[in-house]
Order: sequence, then structure tokens, then C-alpha cells
Amino acid sequence: MTEFSTRTLVRPRGKPSAIRVTMLAGPSNGATAEGTKVTIGRSRVADVSVADPTVSEFHVELHGHEHGIEVRDLDSWNGTWFEGARMTSGVVPSGARLQIGESLVRIDTIGEAEVAPKPASDSFRGLLGRSAAMRELFALLEKLAPTELAVTIQGPTGSGKELVARAIHDGSARAKGPFVVLDCAALPTALAESILFGHAAGAFTGANEARGGVFDAADGGTLFLDEVGDLPLDLQPKLLRVLEQRRVTRVGEAFARPISVRVVSATWRDLRRMVNKGQFRDDLYFRLAQMRVEIPSLGERREDIELLANDFLRRLPRKAACARSLSREAMTELSAREYPGNVRELRNVVERAAFMCDGPVIKPADLAFERLLQPGRETEDIDVPDFKGAKRTAVDDFERDYLARVMIKSGGNIAVAAGLAGIERHYLRALLKKHGLHSRE
Repeated sequence: MTEFSTRTLVRPRGKPSAIRVTMLAGPSNGATAEGTKVTIGRSRVADVSVADPTVSEFHVELHGHEHGIEVRDLDSWNGTWFEGARMTSGVVPSGARLQIGESLVRIDTIGEAEVAPKPASDSFRGLLGRSAAMRELFALLEKLAPTELAVTIQGPTGSGKELVARAIHDGSARAKGPFVVLDCAALPTALAESILFGHAAGAFTGANEARGGVFDAADGGTLFLDEVGDLPLDLQPKLLRVLEQRRVTRVGEAFARPISVRVVSATWRDLRRMVNKGQFRDDLYFRLAQMRVEIPSLGERREDIELLANDFLRRLPRKAACARSLSREAMTELSAREYPGNVRELRNVVERAAFMCDGPVIKPADLAFERLLQPGRETEDIDVPDFKGAKRTAVDDFERDYLARVMIKSGGNIAVAAGLAGIERHYLRALLKKHGLHSRE
């Protein structure tokens, strides 16, 4: 009997059951695996790697569940079948048998999974959360950060993937080195290879001087590849070569330069599904996802909303004319809201309300404009301002927030702030006066 151990680190959800997977028929007959989350597929990164050509690279994922075992088909070619019906997702009882390709699998619950002690702190290097999900994430990051393992962070838009990447960097031996961010979704096609790896002088039209890429910039530190699922297919083998050889060849050069970079990547997509569809290379996934970390949505950690909202208010510019606290009623309303944009959306809501508020405390009435922005929200009980008034309010809100940030960035220096904003100093002074903000001058 062949034993397979789970290599994917994930955030446990609630109190999951531990499960055992046993291959009953097919090329990998007799193979077993245990864990709270097990992936089966042909890929060498799958927790149970099967030699069945009718099974997809990442075929199915199994989770321990309080009512049995949760089954999620990962867009496999031949599907996952239970009692003659094809499953996309669902919960099956312990002892269920699944047909995947030409292989038969039995899955059993084997008791409640052991959960590691939660850290006492409600923060980890800039990350905040009192919820069980976040404390378990902090415990995971505390173990993961000091290693040199490549990490892939998965989570919904606005959940804080870059903050997690920064926390991993800050908790590593590379903390004093650079932390370089590359947004793969914004890579211009014509310059993508040059941005990644650099170029020699004269390598292409407009390359008047030699320039290093993001790997050179991150040498000795961490490179964060944001939205790595958007990386063009033709660049993926070149990136893989750099990760394997730890050497970078600039465009237009014939020799490779050694680099020492830890790569952390992030995406809202499921890269395993992309591998199955031929949209992402399996061997690159193997290099990038030595460990996987999942970030919960804000809806899964509602008990953190109050902690986060108060922190956002605390971080507002000290001299800005804005509210500094939320009434209990306003906090109750914020906690009941849905946040499809997750933590980023919550921050925007709190900061807008703080600057639009007339007094030092945000009240439910100050959130009225926010309620108007929510799609599908019943507005019969809300006063709807006229278009010009609503537009003026939105513009004023933007100006206050932008000015506060640019003055922090410039250290309160009018000349520097005007340069950053791209406007004349006299106009900047007028805007600051209008919104009750002040400069060092």
C-alpha cells in the first residue's frame, strides 16, 4: 500500500472532519491519503497523484465537513460521479464511492481533525483579526514566513492578498531586503519579458540603456507576483526556467545572472482549474505553490469588522478634519452589510463616512450615501439627493481623501505635494483650505 501525505496547507473552516481516501480500482489501486482536505489528480502536486490518463491534472478536491465529506470537481474532463450522477459540488456520506475517470475511490470520515492551538494575538505583522479563521491563518503564517518555500495566496478580490505577502516577507530572513510587487494583470504584452527579466541596451527599439527587471530589483528579498493567473502562457516557461535555475537572462543578452529571490504569488482564480483547462502550466504551478494559503472573505469573518473599522479610523491623517469613531448603531449597520469587495470595500466605506461626517462620531445617517451605492438595496426609506448634490458630495469626498494622502506622502510640504499631484501650489493651498486640511507651511 502506498501512503500519500497532504502537502497543501490550508485554512481549516470551522471544525472539519479528518477524511481518508482509498483508491479501490484503477492504476493507483491501494493508494491512500488522510487529511481535512485532499486533492486527487494526475499532477505530481496533487495529494493523491494517480497514473490514470483519464483523470485530470487536478480532478477533485475533498473537504472534511460536519455532515459528511464535501466534494468539489475541479472542472475535470471526465467528471466526478457518485451513484451514477455527475457531481459539480456537494456533500456525500462517509463511505461514499466516487468514479473519477477509470478509477474508483472510497472516502471515509475518521473523526474530528486536530486543530493547532490558536495564537493569543489578534494581529500578525500588520494583519488584524479576532476571528478563528484569521487566528488560524496567523498561526500558519508564523510557521511559513521563516522558510524559503514559494507560496501561492488565494483569496477573493479585496481580501488582503498583498498584505499577507508583505507579512510573509517581514517575517522572513529576507525582511531587510526589497519587497517588489508586479501586477501580472497589468503587464503590457510587448514589454512583459523585459519587465520581468530586464534588457540589454539596444535589445529592441527604444531600449537606449540596459535595465534590470523585477527579479534584479528583488534580489536578496521577495518578489510578489500579484494576479499570477493572468501571466501570459508564452511567458510561463521562461519564468519557470528562472525559478528552477535561479538565474536571469536579460532580453538581448547571452549570459545568465545569478539571483536570490523568494517568490510569493497571489490570485483570485483557482490555478488548478486553469491547469485542467490548459491555461496555466502544471510545472510552473508546482514551483509557485510549494505551499498554498487561503484567505477568508470578509463575510466569513464578520466578527473582525469592528476591529478593522476602528483601525481604519485610527490610521486617518492626524490633522485631517474627519470623524474618529463610530456610534454603536453605525457599527451595527456596518456589521450587517454585505461586502463583495471584502476588506478593501469596508475601508472605503469607513473612510468616506469619516470625511463626509459633520461631527466627530459617525452615525447611521452618515452612512446613508453608502446605502445608495449598494446595488439591489431597498431605498424607500432613504432620502435620495438630487444628481448634482450627490455628485458634489462624491467629488468632495474624493478630494479630501486624496489631499490627506498626498500630504502624508509629502511630509506636509506644499511644493512636494503639488509636484506629486501635478497641480499648481496656489490651487493646492485653496483645496486644502476648502477641506480644512493644513500643510507644514
